[in-house]
Order: sequence, then C-alpha cells, then structure tokens
Amino acid sequence: MTAESLELTDIVWEQTSCNFCGSREESPLFSGPDRLAGLPGTFMVVACQNCGLVRQNPRPAWESLQHYYRDDYVSHVPIIDDEPSRWRRLDRRWGMSKLLRAVERVQKGGRLLDVGAGTGIFLAEAKRRGRWDVTGVEPSGRAAAYARERLNVPIFESLFPNPELDLLPESFDVITMWHVVEHLGDPLGSFREVHRLLRPGGWFVFAIPNYESWDARLFGRYWVGWDLPRHLFAFPRPALEDALRSCGLIVRDTRCLATTYALLRHDLEFWTQDWSPRFRFWGKTLLKIYNLTLTRVLLMPTLWWLGRLKRAPVITVFARKEEAGSHA
Repeated sequence: MTAESLELTDIVWEQTSCNFCGSREESPLFSGPDRLAGLPGTFMVVACQNCGLVRQNPRPAWESLQHYYRDDYVSHVPIIDDEPSRWRRLDRRWGMSKLLRAVERVQKGGRLLDVGAGTGIFLAEAKRRGRWDVTGVEPSGRAAAYARERLNVPIFESLFPNPELDLLPESFDVITMWHVVEHLGDPLGSFREVHRLLRPGGWFVFAIPNYESWDARLFGRYWVGWDLPRHLFAFPRPALEDALRSCGLIVRDTRCLATTYALLRHDLEFWTQDWSPRFRFWGKTLLKIYNLTLTRVLLMPTLWWLGRLKRAPVITVFARKEEAGSHA
C-alpha cells in the first residue's frame, strides 16, 4: 500500500494512556485532518488531566502511520553537497552551522548521536567540522542507506528506542533530535534511553514545536506544529521538564534557533483551507502578499523579537545528564 492508495478502512488505530504519567483521564481539545499532505483520516487531540501532556488519542498504529510519511517528507532531502543550487547550499549550510554552533556552546566536540538523522544533513556538517565522531539512527531505509553511502559513517536503520541497537551505555557526549521527539511513539522511553547512552555530564539537545509560541495561540487548531497525524505529541513546558527530570535529564536552557517565516506560511495555508469557497480568492491573495519580499523584510524585526522572547514556532531544549554527586 502506498500513501496515494491509503483509505480510511486501512487505518489501524490504537488507544494510549498518557506517556508521561500513565493516566487515562483526558480532555478533548479538537479533531482535525492531515492538512499538510491531505491524506485520509480525522485525528483527535487530547490533553492529560493529570500532567498536561498533549497527544493524539486514539492514534494510528505504526503500520498505518508510516504511510503518512511521503517520499518528499524532510527525511529525503539530499545532503548539502548534493544541492545543485549554490545559493541554496549556502542557505542550508548556514542553517546547519547555526544548529551545530548552538550545540558547541555546551560541548565543543566528542561522540555525537543524531536520532532521526534523515539523509545525514546535520551529521555531514558535524563531520565536516572535524570535532565530532558521529553516528545516526534513522527509521527510513532509503534515507539511512543514502546517508551511509554519502557520509561513510554508522547509520542504524531503526526506530528509537530499540533494544536491538548496538549502542553502548554512556558512550555519547551529545545526543541530538531535530524535529523528532514529537514523532516518537514513546517519548518517555526515548528520554530514558538517551540517559542510558549519555556519559555523565553529557547533553541532550532537541528541537520541538513550541507549544507556548505566539502562532500556536493565534492559529489554534491550524497551528503548523500539530502536523496531524505525524506529530503524536505536543509538549507544554512544565510537563516536558518534569518528564526529563524523572529520567535524570535536567533542562539547562531553551532557545529559539530556527527561522519562523516559512512556518508561518504553513499556518496561513492551513487556516485558509477551511474558508468558504466565496472567500478562497482572498485566501490566495493573502498568501501571495505574504510571499512578497517586502512582506518578509517588514516582518523580520517582529519575528526576531518573538524568537528572543522564546515565542517562535520552534524551541530547542538543552538538557544535561547530571554527573554523580551533582545537584539539579
């Protein structure tokens, strides 16, 4: 079965309790479709009444969910050196370099594991820097094979966590997950595995949709951070910090590193999808205006300040595995 042939009757659903606290007490927030790819299904989002974690419930089981990851999803973007456009290469290298510089603020080099490595874009930049011994984990066979061939580094084709992965305890200085945690079926189990794999004093650095962002509040169910059904979770900060702490990982910093302009366009696209036919013209006009260079320039100061206030659409979390005898 392919994504194009997916039917509602093909979806296998599973009921889940709260991943963080185990509670089954929940409050429905909203239901919505796959707004990005337009594939079949309506998906329910609920909030745990005990700890506040937000999740899909019920949700598609993995055998169904994997069909919502089309070939043009992010994991199949080629590495920067294979990008034909010179300006696109420069732009993408700047983005990856910015992420790596943020990591190197807390750890200058060492052994790095990138979970959800895709085609190895971030690992390629880390390897190019010469300070890192890199390893990746990626569930897509096609992306993992491409990364192994192009980078000549270990890339495990696997979901995470996976007890069959040949990864030794306390063997990494840094573990990164860029836009991955919200996709994981078991975030808490993943945090525990991160703790097991990190050396004492090591860092867990990950980027997730910012549940406290301004656009999440403004656009509600149309927020790009929901990305139903691929995003299984959204993380209010108190619930996230408590869960990490329970796994021995202490949040030391949060930063908004990514640009917001492209993500805001998705917010507008998703919002206008539900406009009545007589207003569709105005929706298309709004998107055309948004695409103007002048609009981008005018928005830059506001979007920059929202990032400084940690209200941009994506937040990066820096959590540390405490060393023996230290206190949070």
